[in-house]
Amino acid sequence: MKVFSSATVRLKQASKIKQIFSFALLAFFVLIARSQALEPVSKPSQNLKTLRSFRSFQMGERLIYKVSYMGLPAGEAVMEVSKKMQFRGREAYHIVSTVESNDFISVFYPVKDRVESFVDTEEFYSHSIKINQRQGRKRREKTIDFDQVRHRAIQIKTDKTKSEVKTEVFQIPPRVQDSLSSLYYFRMHQDLVPGESVFIDVHESKKNWELEIQVLGREELKTSLGTFKTIKAKALVRFEGVFMDKGDVTLWLTDDERHIPLLIRTKIKIGHINASLIENRTVDIDPLQQNQSM
Repeated sequence: MKVFSSATVRLKQASKIKQIFSFALLAFFVLIARSQALEPVSKPSQNLKTLRSFRSFQMGERLIYKVSYMGLPAGEAVMEVSKKMQFRGREAYHIVSTVESNDFISVFYPVKDRVESFVDTEEFYSHSIKINQRQGRKRREKTIDFDQVRHRAIQIKTDKTKSEVKTEVFQIPPRVQDSLSSLYYFRMHQDLVPGESVFIDVHESKKNWELEIQVLGREELKTSLGTFKTIKAKALVRFEGVFMDKGDVTLWLTDDERHIPLLIRTKIKIGHINASLIENRTVDIDPLQQNQSM
């Protein structure tokens, strides 16, 4: 019985795979993601005008990841910029992240999460995030609409298990990001200098957080797709999110203008979770720039 109990605990830990895809990194140490309620980011690394000149991601980008826990295959995750659409009279990117446990893990603890973020194509802030989670027997839905004019977040949370619906309103700083859009916002920064940090305002878990992401350095990374020159970044995340969650998160991004996440490693209480890029299905975009020297 003790052996079975231990295995069950480990399998339940595999449900943490959804936490890797909550960006923003990125939102992802010797770092600190501090709560800065109602205050804008105090140390921006690049102004909005500079960011507008770069397009690290665009419509049609679809990244597929193999998720593993302590070397045990756990499932698959997909991050996709599915389309552009009108959202409250403004053009927005529709970004979708899905995570699903494999057949083996699902026997013990099924995970099927879908997160949708709507990001303004001009100003690059979040309009809304929708989270639909199935983890074990729990089924939850949450929508956070961001009023970037009145600086308010309206959260509607539904617990289908308990048949409960709760609506709450919170104050937010200007141009706030959600837990998924923060990853894409970070990717847009082109001045990633080792030893320096990027700060991003994120609203999640009913609070406003100033997420600090430290650029650690550059190194080569061997993957199933080849060997790449990468930028290594690391952050301490204190909020519960979708791409990033509480804990020590490290990521390796392609060292080019696209900054595609090749590997994301999340340290949890027991071991760590890896999300490794295995396929890049991108429409009308040049393939990844692989380092051919090795």
